[in-house]
Amino acid sequence: MPVFKYKGYAGGGGQLSGEIMAETIEEAERKVSAQDVTIISIIPAGMRRGGHGADGAPRRVPLFQKRVSEADAATVLHNLAVMSETGVPFIEALDAIIESARTPKISAAMEVVKNDVVGGKPLSAALKDVPIMFPPMICDLVRVAEEAGQLYTALESGAGYLERAADLRRRILQAMLYPAIMLSVALSTVAVLVVFVMPKFADIFMKMKADVPASTRAMLGVGDFVRSHPLGTIGLIVGFALAVRAIMKTPSTRRVAVSFFLKVPGLGPLLRDLALSRALQSVSTLLAGNVPVMEALEQGANVAGNEQVADAFRHARDVVEHGGSLAEGIGRTPIMPKLLVQMVSVGERTGRLPQLMVATANKMDEEAGARLKAMVALLEPVMIVVMGVVVGTITISVITPIYSVIQNLK
Repeated sequence: MPVFKYKGYAGGGGQLSGEIMAETIEEAERKVSAQDVTIISIIPAGMRRGGHGADGAPRRVPLFQKRVSEADAATVLHNLAVMSETGVPFIEALDAIIESARTPKISAAMEVVKNDVVGGKPLSAALKDVPIMFPPMICDLVRVAEEAGQLYTALESGAGYLERAADLRRRILQAMLYPAIMLSVALSTVAVLVVFVMPKFADIFMKMKADVPASTRAMLGVGDFVRSHPLGTIGLIVGFALAVRAIMKTPSTRRVAVSFFLKVPGLGPLLRDLALSRALQSVSTLLAGNVPVMEALEQGANVAGNEQVADAFRHARDVVEHGGSLAEGIGRTPIMPKLLVQMVSVGERTGRLPQLMVATANKMDEEAGARLKAMVALLEPVMIVVMGVVVGTITISVITPIYSVIQNLK
């Protein structure tokens, strides 16, 4: 009968490992689970660790390009937590998730996780092999939970974090939907007027020998170029967009851009609060999962999405590393609000730091959402006015030559 090596933790939280005889890996899981052991990994005795088969051939891992949505990843973690808590063998739980996956990409990603676990890797290392689905902070959370015997709590905490992140992203996209539609309509209107409408007046202006102003000549020139070189125009637009994207990816340019936008009235506080909310949600989730504060602060900096906020968290990490308190480290950076510093200070004194950081992050999230709605409400009439000015300018550019011809006829 085949022999399987397993690693897990007992009901009391202590880690253990051993061997068990069974016909299949599923039977081995059931036997080990019957001993009140939560399995971290299980592997046939003849298989090498790291996902290699008995022949030593490496397992093929598919490559992915587009990330799995945070909402889908949260659902997977939640289902995995529920099944592991109710005693479903881990491999069977992964099989169920693979079979019920909403998309083939999720199924393929979880297949990689399953193969890693069967190959002897702990779950945290297996999750790290599919970064398009699970961010590093989730892997750190699960890694610490595996050592402490609190896998269910870690999976639920990770699912909650991803759900909050997905909700924040959804609200931002919903708020920006109307301005995006307005901008698209404005650009389309300008393109139609310049490329198709104004050239029809060009022949009229030439026949009537109208005095065409410089603005009208410029628009006619743009329209002629676009109609004569459509592919070249598309190439220029795409090239410009790629160049801007490449420039904005450089750290120095990002810092300059972030510094500029943070100084814009109304927009600056909004961007700061959104970045702080993301970072604080990450840090509080990791601290609640007993992840060391140094790692939690580093992950908070990585998910902030704002260079100045990330620098503030890394500075706080350095202060803590040299023996200072977290409140002291956060308080030394002006970008951090005083409320956050006070909450962290109280949390450190009372031993309720994760709970207070979660409350502060939720409060900042609500304030950022309210500011976002107010800014979008203000942006809508501004865009309408700008659109009217642009269309009016084009209209005047058409009417002015006609008016000059009428004046000459008089």
